[in-house]
Amino acid sequence: MKSWKARDISAALLRKGFEERSTHHRIFYLCIEGKISGVHTFLSHGVKEYNADLLANMRVQLHLSGKELDVLIRCTLSGEDYAKLLIERGVVEK
Repeated sequence: MKSWKARDISAALLRKGFEERSTHHRIFYLCIEGKISGVHTFLSHGVKEYNADLLANMRVQLHLSGKELDVLIRCTLSGEDYAKLLIERGVVEK
């Protein structure tokens, strides 16, 4: 898995329907139909680029494979398709 810049990850998450809340980390919560789901991930304020180890943690939090995470960040997976994928996997309810 390649590394990704934090700003690219942040922009991709926001385009997919995540809301950002900033504490000691930047926390991104997935919103589906206006409701916050249980799916969330973190970005550190001080980390500029995420390597394979950090992306592996994010992948688990987002319930995706490594390839699916790359597709999500590259923006070829829409927010609607991501939500459908999570519903199919039983991660969130419709």
